[in-house]
Amino acid sequence: MRLMLVFLFLFAVNYVHAGIFYNDPTGREFNAAYDRFSEDRLKGLSGDDKHLKQYLLGVLYVNGDQEFNVRKDCRKAVSLLQKAWQANVVDAGFTLATMYYDGVCLDKDLDKARGLATDTAKDGYILSQRMLGRAYLGRSWKGLYPKNMEKAVFWLSKAADAGDTQSAGALSAIYRKGIGVAVDEKKSFYWAKKSAFSKYEPDKIINFHYLAGYYEKGVGTSVDLVSAYKYYDLSGTAGVDDKQRVAKEMTQEQIDEALRQSKEWQKEHNVQVGGGFIRRAN
Repeated sequence: MRLMLVFLFLFAVNYVHAGIFYNDPTGREFNAAYDRFSEDRLKGLSGDDKHLKQYLLGVLYVNGDQEFNVRKDCRKAVSLLQKAWQANVVDAGFTLATMYYDGVCLDKDLDKARGLATDTAKDGYILSQRMLGRAYLGRSWKGLYPKNMEKAVFWLSKAADAGDTQSAGALSAIYRKGIGVAVDEKKSFYWAKKSAFSKYEPDKIINFHYLAGYYEKGVGTSVDLVSAYKYYDLSGTAGVDDKQRVAKEMTQEQIDEALRQSKEWQKEHNVQVGGGFIRRAN
């Protein structure tokens, strides 16, 4: 009985000090969260999920929302988000960081934006880690941090390892082109695979074409025409010309195997892409 009470106490403490609610950088988990609330329940602002409601409702007040009958109200937005952040809802801290940076519902304040972005990135919030990485890279979030490739790679790596497709893709390009770092084809290939098969987007078909090029040319890995053909096939119409080119260097058996693997992947993921058989030209 005592152990059960200790467990319940720890659970309550962890819920009050919420941490991260939605770390999916695609925003799908966050958007789906509203489907679980009615207007009355969300506006109730009570119960064990009080701080979650403060965060979700605070975001709605920033721009207003017809579905929940919420009119734009910056005072309420800021108040709710600050309360959620004070309760350690990391998601709210990131939202406030972007509001301070853009001057939305708050006076533009780069120092406060920088502090919140750094704190939430250290807490493990993926969008904050991407924010810092891109700011240090000098590609976006201008003025937030001075350009620093070492720190850019550090934070982009944190985000990419946690499942951010965009950060992984950026790192792949950085090492492929030698942008502020030494060219490293193995690292570029590593991050290209991470970008194509990330935690939150495990079947990022749009990145398969990019990955196929690594296998075709042997960039950071051994030449593997079967894998190259497979991923070109999974790229749909974008990979048709590439399949025709690669097929000239393959046996029919290799082509058939690549297509078999492509179809197997499509069946497993319940999608239909690819352009069918392309016979060898020779």
